[in-house]
Amino acid sequence: MKLTLGLALLSSPLVAACPGSDAWIHAKCSMEVTFQESCNTVMTEMVARANGDSGWVDPHNGGTYSFTSTTPTDISGTRTTGDGKYTDKYDFSFEDSNGGCKVSACSESQVNSVLDYSTNYCNLHSLYCSSADGCPTVGGDLTYTEDFNSCKQHDDVCVASAQPSKAALRGGSKAVGDAGECKPVSTKAGFDLDSYINGKWYIQEQAVTKYLPKEQNYCVYAEYSKLDKKSFWGYTIQVHNYAQEADGTPHDSGDLLVAKQTDDNDPAKLGVAPYFLPSLAAGPYWVLEYDEALGYALISGGQPDIDTGNGCKCGDGVNDSGLWIFTRSRDRDDGLVQMAREKAKAQGFDVSVLNTVDQTNCPEDM
Repeated sequence: MKLTLGLALLSSPLVAACPGSDAWIHAKCSMEVTFQESCNTVMTEMVARANGDSGWVDPHNGGTYSFTSTTPTDISGTRTTGDGKYTDKYDFSFEDSNGGCKVSACSESQVNSVLDYSTNYCNLHSLYCSSADGCPTVGGDLTYTEDFNSCKQHDDVCVASAQPSKAALRGGSKAVGDAGECKPVSTKAGFDLDSYINGKWYIQEQAVTKYLPKEQNYCVYAEYSKLDKKSFWGYTIQVHNYAQEADGTPHDSGDLLVAKQTDDNDPAKLGVAPYFLPSLAAGPYWVLEYDEALGYALISGGQPDIDTGNGCKCGDGVNDSGLWIFTRSRDRDDGLVQMAREKAKAQGFDVSVLNTVDQTNCPEDM
């Protein structure tokens, strides 16, 4: 539905409304945006972009906007992702304010979701961001400030290829760089979960992720145990992660994280999430290599799909992120670590993303 804008704005109080969602657990972004320009100017520019005037293309992976309801003070509609798989609902309410404009904006996912990699934020932001942000415009730049109400993910990732890669469509930091062809990786054949979780794993090398920044590359370990019974969301494994900073500041997951096998045909594919989240929100945890006799394992956060030019990598956000080399011994065996690195390279990974974890001077009871 293409909107023809009436420029006479009514004088009425701003109403901060979200469009709603039938999904029980879903991501959203609610915020207030203050513009220096008048509401007529702001609305005109936003509508022109949503209509695709002057060849405008959504910078966040080529999504498509449409309108479901319009008034002189409100615009409601939907945005469908560039691959056509997901449609979110959005709402903008406008109020004149001292020659400028105050806008209440909200976008909500319509499917069960917890992490949206800033997609709902970008649904809104792309309609008013400026050329200084790298965004295409129609009539000109708008000057604005953003104040977030309920918008946990609002990373600066809204400018991505209009012909999106699979990685970019998932949003977040996975959209940086151009995604090329990454060959499918293979998991450990004949994987024995009971053997794998029977003992502590010390991380010798790991890629940076949002929850494991480089500053926490000290005394990192992981351990797993079977839950007494399957959880409400179907999880069967307790996950315990620990890391430190250089000054000894601890980061302990406690009993927050759980896991389950996610593929009946591939026991080496698991998903990890906080215990209170449904399993559909779990992040991939794939065991690519595992040898109990040698005492090592190679873990990835799913299928790598970002071509760096030196191989492929997963993202560095929350889900679909990370690469790890585990060993049973805390003491680093350079030969064993190098063998694991070669295994990763053989699967097409860019191993330059791996950073060394300092396993020296760690507490003895660890």
